[in-house]
Amino acid sequence: MNDDQTLESLLQPQAVVDLGVPRSSALERTSGAMGSDTSIAVLESNPDLSTEHLCSFTGMISCTHIALDAVQVLISLTNTSDPDGRGFLTAFMFRMPRELGGFTVTLLRSSLPGMSRIVPGASASPFLGSWQGGVGTGGEWQGGGTPMAGFAPGETGAWAFLVSGAGAAALTAERLMSGGAMPDPFAFVVRFRGLGAGDSDKVPALMPLAQVVRRDAIEEAVERMR
Repeated sequence: MNDDQTLESLLQPQAVVDLGVPRSSALERTSGAMGSDTSIAVLESNPDLSTEHLCSFTGMISCTHIALDAVQVLISLTNTSDPDGRGFLTAFMFRMPRELGGFTVTLLRSSLPGMSRIVPGASASPFLGSWQGGVGTGGEWQGGGTPMAGFAPGETGAWAFLVSGAGAAALTAERLMSGGAMPDPFAFVVRFRGLGAGDSDKVPALMPLAQVVRRDAIEEAVERMR
């Protein structure tokens, strides 16, 4: 089974919670299989930017263009933390490349009813800025009730979002999880709780090599201008 089929299979009707969001005919056409205009990016945790260096994750993200101004985003995450650490994956958030303008993000489907939509513009403290999309236990990044509403080490969750906006035609999976023209190492962030004594870990996704090279080139150019 290839990556496209693996990600889509996690969100088949028998495995998800339908959130009752109206679905356009364009969205319905993509529900059975990935479209040809689909980009895929692998998600891995960045241990260097983890706040506590205790937890980790892997996953995939896909962006399928279903209209000029709309993209279906499928995200799957597997909690790869040490089972002895008892860290539950309880939230994740993502934000869009700045140069693509404003977007509306709607959560369509979820395989974990305990992790619901986080309000756009929310903070992912201690990381700076705000994020446009994501889910969390109790609909929150911080707090959110029992960590067990998330998922334990070895378990996987999957979600479908509709992302709409004038810049959607230029959105790809890699740009969504790592920034666009201005690389963003905190474009996709994940939170873990239930580590004992109220401890938690917040872990960004590892940027693709191309974005790391782009970021380094930008920083070097800035240094030369000083």
